Amino acid sequence: MKLHHHTAISITIGGILYLLFKSWGLAIACVLSGIFIDLDHIIDYVREHGFPFKIKRFFQICDEGRFNRIMLIFHGWEWLFLWYIIAWFTDWNPWITGISIGLTQHLLLDTFYMTTNFKSYSIIWRWQQNFEFQKVFGERCATNKIGD
Repeated sequence: MKLHHHTAISITIGGILYLLFKSWGLAIACVLSGIFIDLDHIIDYVREHGFPFKIKRFFQICDEGRFNRIMLIFHGWEWLFLWYIIAWFTDWNPWITGISIGLTQHLLLDTFYMTTNFKSYSIIWRWQQNFEFQKVFGERCATNKIGD
């Protein structure tokens, strides 16, 4: 999904959470994590394409899916498991819970929009595929691209 889609959806879900629970921490954490999880795209861009880092070129490469390997270190179901365990142990701290919800909605949207393979957003599975872009995202991604 594109950044503006994630931003709009994260703000909407954060707003709903605020209306339901009256917690700014929960809402803000959800919005921020739902958007800024995508910072890992920068890591992959620099690892594969190097410097200089130019915003326009970055978005073009992501939109076109020009990666041989894709790690997406923050995009992982494994992280969600850990975040929800931490939320439970902190008695559902609003900030931790908000981060968990934001990451969840982001990964669900990416999964349904980007690929038919739920495993594509498993760090362990991507590692088993040697982080090879084509193996991880396959044919559907060829039309949607990683940065969409």
